[in-house]
This record gives sequence, structure tokens and C-alpha cells, in this order.
Amino acid sequence: MLQKSNALAKKEAKYRVLFFQKASLITFYCVAVFSADYSRASGEPFPIGARSWGLGNATAAIADKQSVFNNPAGLGFITDNYISTSYHNRYTIAGLNTFSLGGNFNHKIANIGLTIERFGDKLYHEQKLGLALARSSNRVSLGIKVSYLQAAIEGYASKHTLLTEFGVMAKLSSALHFGFSAYNLTTARLFVSQHVPTVLRLGFSYQPARQLLLTGEAEKDLVLPTLFKVGLEYEIVKKFYLRTGITSKLNNAHFGIGFQAKQFIFDYAASSHSVLGFSHHLTLAYQLVKTPQKSL
Repeated sequence: MLQKSNALAKKEAKYRVLFFQKASLITFYCVAVFSADYSRASGEPFPIGARSWGLGNATAAIADKQSVFNNPAGLGFITDNYISTSYHNRYTIAGLNTFSLGGNFNHKIANIGLTIERFGDKLYHEQKLGLALARSSNRVSLGIKVSYLQAAIEGYASKHTLLTEFGVMAKLSSALHFGFSAYNLTTARLFVSQHVPTVLRLGFSYQPARQLLLTGEAEKDLVLPTLFKVGLEYEIVKKFYLRTGITSKLNNAHFGIGFQAKQFIFDYAASSHSVLGFSHHLTLAYQLVKTPQKSL
């Protein structure tokens, strides 16, 4: 009887240790994610794409293969169809990883984009599925996106919500573009203590020469100070790019490279935080249809 009682006590102690380990890990992940990314769900809206990170995420006015994630209006100006996948590891911490898969299809009525994102691990994870539509005239493009976001803590709770995005992009000339996007206009939230922010972004891109691209952006979370971002991309040889960018108030620096071999595109970026360390970002993409660009 005594042996049975001791075995039961040991078993209870083991479960108690496992419980506190799991609770500690969940707490650590939440603190790491929320502190590093302004108490947001996985840092929502999390920028997707190594090119974006190489440019300091100043991408509100850039129409490229990642517009389906970062500003749906950019889809309206894309003349080619892409499939891309990205991997993001924040601060080299296991469990703070984001995987994404996205693609677009151009149609005469409207351009369509689909996205899939997953953040976290089995203890805490988020999944997001999005559908974007965009339509453009010669110089202005409008885009909308609706996403289903689900978050779950293992053995505790699972929540889901719908997010809405709106974007507009304008070509003032062949060299100067402006873009605006609004994220989570309906102020949706997940857990009571985990809100999904409403974020407004206004930016520009300026290409004074074929090899050089300059970008800038102001980002405003409705409950946080405004962030300013700038980025630079330079094509040192044909189809090989160097990128850099900085972000105000976050002590972040960004560096990246990219190259295209026929229809295959590779982008890599590293971003550094003065306290939390380095993050790594990788994107692989395939250009399905190659068509000539429309002239303005």
C-alpha cells in the first residue's frame, strides 16, 4: 500500500513538473512574441517575404509577388502569375517561426490572390487563410482581402476571427508610386488579452534609375506611436539585387539579397534587433507566366 502511495505521489509530481514546464514555455512564447511585436497576435500584421524584410518592410507602395500578403492593391498592377513560399525565423528562437504559401492569378475581371500562413509550434500556433481581390485602371489599383485567423494554445483554448484589409496604390509617374493599406478595419480580436491591431500604412516608392529603388513608409497602429521605415534596393548586376533598410524606434537594421534565374526567384534577408538579436527570412518563388509590362 505504501509503495502504491509513493508511486502515485511520484506520478502526480511528474505531471506537476510537466504542467509548469508547459505553462512556462507558453508564457515565454507569449512574452517573446508580444514584447517584441507590440503585444500583437504573432506580431500581426506580420510582413511576409524576404524582399520586404530586406527593405525594412517599407513596401506599402510596391507591387510584387508578395503584395498578396502586404498590400492587396499591388495585385492589380502585377502582370505575371506567381507562386511563392517564405520562411521566417525570429531571433533564432524555436517556436517563433512563420511559414507562408501564396499565389496570384490574373483575370480580366479582377486579379485574385490566395495566402496561407502558419506561426508557432504545437504549444501555441496561429493559422491564417486569406483571399484577396484587386482591380486596376491604368494608374490606380484598389484591393481588398478577407482572412480567417485561428489561434490555439495546446490543451487550453482555441479562438478564431475574420480580418479585413483594404489597399490602394497609385502610379503618379513611371518612377513614383504611392500606396496605402488598412489592416483589421473591423477591430477583430482573438483572446480577451490578445488583440489584433488596426494598422494604417502610407508609403511611396521611387525609382530614379532602372537599377535603383528607394522606398519609404509611415505605419500607424491606432494605439501605438507612428513608425517610419526606409529601404533601398540596388541591382548590382542583371537580376542580382542588394537591399537594406531601417526602422525607427525599434532599433532594427535590415539587409538582404535577391536574384532571379529564368523564372525562379530567390530572396534572403536578415534583420537585427539591438536586444533580441537576429532574425532570418527566406523566400522562393516561381514566375508562372512571363508577359511584357504595360507602358504608362
